[in-house]
Amino acid sequence: MAFIAAGNILLEYVIGGAAVARSWTSYFATLLNHHPNDFRIVAHGLSPDYRYLDPIAIVVLAIICVMAVMSTKGSSIFNYIASIIHVAVIIFIIIAGLIKADTKNYSDFAPFGVRGIFQASAVLFFAYIGFDAVSTMAEETKNPGRNIPIGLVASMVIVTLAYCLLAMTLCLMQPYKDIDVDAPFSVAFEAAGWGWAKYIVAAGALKGMTTVLLVSAVGQARYLTHIARTHMMPPWLAIVNEKTGTPVNATVVMLAATAVIAFFTSLGILSNLLSISTLFIFMLVAIGLLVRRYHVSGVTTIANLIKFIVFLALILGSSIGTAIYWASSTDGWIGYTITLPIWVLSTFGLWLFVPQAREPKVWGVPLVPWLPSVSIAVNIFLLGSIDKASFERQRHIFQILKEYALYGVLEIDVLIRTL
Repeated sequence: MAFIAAGNILLEYVIGGAAVARSWTSYFATLLNHHPNDFRIVAHGLSPDYRYLDPIAIVVLAIICVMAVMSTKGSSIFNYIASIIHVAVIIFIIIAGLIKADTKNYSDFAPFGVRGIFQASAVLFFAYIGFDAVSTMAEETKNPGRNIPIGLVASMVIVTLAYCLLAMTLCLMQPYKDIDVDAPFSVAFEAAGWGWAKYIVAAGALKGMTTVLLVSAVGQARYLTHIARTHMMPPWLAIVNEKTGTPVNATVVMLAATAVIAFFTSLGILSNLLSISTLFIFMLVAIGLLVRRYHVSGVTTIANLIKFIVFLALILGSSIGTAIYWASSTDGWIGYTITLPIWVLSTFGLWLFVPQAREPKVWGVPLVPWLPSVSIAVNIFLLGSIDKASFERQRHIFQILKEYALYGVLEIDVLIRTL
């Protein structure tokens, strides 16, 4: 279970960084009055989803890698300054965009219906990665028990609000069919007759994406460091440089993998792959929270442990059943009358019949078990909205990661035997 979680976390950050790096190239092109694909090399012999090679993304990731390995403090100062600029640009986009708003663009509201909304939600879910990276900085944070929860909750509320406002503004500026996939806001302002505004938007987007890449590089390196300490990955990835105080090996390896994928994979492919990993990890976190609250070795009785396992299995089973029924049935509803009551009753049973074995010391998630149970159900439901081809790609990539980790474990075993 730990290996599956670790593999998905690493995959999530690699694919997320690749997606942002390719978007960086698109906005850079619009800043210089070019089409988003003008700075990419077209390899006609490859599949359409992989033929647009992106050397600029590799250069950007190499620069980010250097910044990430230099020092954590320097990265934090850069992020602080860049974030101020980015917030100003976001406010400009919302105000200027609403000035050019046309409510007629909302006349065809939700054109793909409820199913389209959930399918889109499953894809754009990768916008929420990065918040968890805050927790990886616990060793470098003052009073982490207090400050990390505050930072997580506050940043998530602010970003969610900004995300919704930006999406609303964009759809009011342009009909949804005309929105550019690679550089939506720059193209929208140009189409609205404010060509000068696209430069502000593109510059702000570049600053924002650079910040995202740097935060991602710092977070994913710490993830890999912790994973390597458990020997699920080669231990040399856990080495922290004495001079810079950063995990140089882990940073370089993760960004090298990110650069390879960013070089040839389209944004659409990356979005689906990334959402699978993100949704799966968030679901595992909710399960982990329930396990931590309800099970303590030597405290939880056998009877309570059995009841906990049964209720948790019912929560998972009903959630999976709902997702499968949603994916396989376009207009049915009978299946929901079976799976949803099972989910409600199993969550209620866990709340009523199983006592919590552990209380949080500083800060804890409220409304347990209801909130984590809802999280499990929603994440699995959204996984059921993603296409089959994306799951096939996920399986192949995870197999490669598994073989690499196995090689690292065998290498450790040989070294131990030699010593």
